[in-house]
Amino acid sequence: MASMAMAQAVLEHAHEFYDVGNWYVVAECWDLWSVQEELDRHEDSAKVPFGLETAAIAHFASRFGAPQRAH
Repeated sequence: MASMAMAQAVLEHAHEFYDVGNWYVVAECWDLWSVQEELDRHEDSAKVPFGLETAAIAHFASRFGAPQRAH
């Protein structure tokens, strides 16, 4: 189970990088509980717990951090 500290780290990162990529989506649309719920959902499906806050941030970065590019 992801900790509240990990969820808080994700939200702090989203606010710090609000103008970079799509982090504004996390900053504006997600709250602490929903971030933790998403982290828990990912841990359950991957069967691998997040060991560091950076891993939790990286999970959200893969979903929202970078704008999608068409090839």
